[in-house]
Amino acid sequence: MKFKKNYKLLILTLLMGVLLGLCGCGPNPKNFTHGDLTITLTDEFEEKTMDMFDAYYTAEHVAFTAREETDEVLEYAGYEINTLKDYCHEIVVLNGVNPSDLIQRGDYYYFTNTKTVSGANYTYIHCMFEGSNSYWICEFTCKTKDYDKYKDDIFKWADSITIKK
Repeated sequence: MKFKKNYKLLILTLLMGVLLGLCGCGPNPKNFTHGDLTITLTDEFEEKTMDMFDAYYTAEHVAFTAREETDEVLEYAGYEINTLKDYCHEIVVLNGVNPSDLIQRGDYYYFTNTKTVSGANYTYIHCMFEGSNSYWICEFTCKTKDYDKYKDDIFKWADSITIKK
């Protein structure tokens, strides 16, 4: 009889532990740094590599990429960029987006657009920042059908980006 009582207590304790563990297990904030850029994402993101990007972090439903473009490289490419707004204008034009769609949020500008890749629709949130003698283009990508679900997180992550100057 004592064995059954202890066995029931053990099962009940294990079940409560599992339930508490499931309720309290969410993603935790995690800082990622590449060069002068730091972003707070979550521990669900993993660092990867991708050609043409300085930083690339992915989670199950959202990807983040960042590329730094120095004043020297931009000038060599023929761009006359003196301000962050100038840089943003060039990025908007290159993406075929109306310049009036550019929105300032804190110390950065952003715009969104959608593209179809391999039959799937994706939403891109392009954020532009000014660094020390450089500019950064940071992009968040998710499937368009998931955008509303992750939009608030994406902007929280974008707001966390810092660039050393």
